[in-house]
Amino acid sequence: MNYRDIIVFDFETGSRNPHKTQPTQIAAVAIHGRKLTVQPGGYFNSEIRPILDDDKAIELGLDPVEDEALAITRKNRKDLAKAPQPKAVWQKFTSFVNKYNFKKTNYYAPIPAGYNIIGFDMPIVERMCEQYGPTHSKTGRQGLFNPIHKVDLMDTVWMWMENNPDIKSLSMDSMRDLLGMDKTNAHDALQDVKDTANLLIAFMKLYRKCAPKVKFEKAFADGNIHL
Repeated sequence: MNYRDIIVFDFETGSRNPHKTQPTQIAAVAIHGRKLTVQPGGYFNSEIRPILDDDKAIELGLDPVEDEALAITRKNRKDLAKAPQPKAVWQKFTSFVNKYNFKKTNYYAPIPAGYNIIGFDMPIVERMCEQYGPTHSKTGRQGLFNPIHKVDLMDTVWMWMENNPDIKSLSMDSMRDLLGMDKTNAHDALQDVKDTANLLIAFMKLYRKCAPKVKFEKAFADGNIHL
């Protein structure tokens, strides 16, 4: 049984390569692992100042901030130039996440969740932890979130939708259209985490309702296996 809290988080960025992109915003919501409700003080949201000089960004091995990305996220260079520095934002975000690590150990660290976090957001977390901390003393990997568990809602959606011929895309915008979610503030990190958290809570409640009706114990004992 899970007792760890869940942090649903999202980066907005200046390009698409998670290994070189510059974050321009991070937002998160902390979900109680048992109650599936928002924890007290459970929201985090901050813009992040990228390196806006393209030549300097490239010199540091980073992607320049792209105008297309700014248009999608409705940000502009003038405002981003006034945003807090990445290190300061990351330190505040680390403090936010650590509030929900109730035993202050790696094993009980909050479980990261989001939409396409395995392919996109977690590689950025690894980079930020490598640069600003924390890292795991033995592995050198990120030491902020639970090192074992991750919940990627894109994978969850795939499991439920892969046999539906009407689903043309698993993008979050497609899910908003399918589920009737308002898209007014889509691609703002805070709105994205709220929408993703709603998906997470809905699926977890569905699992908890369905799972007791399914017999898992010795389900293959009669030889009724697939391979």
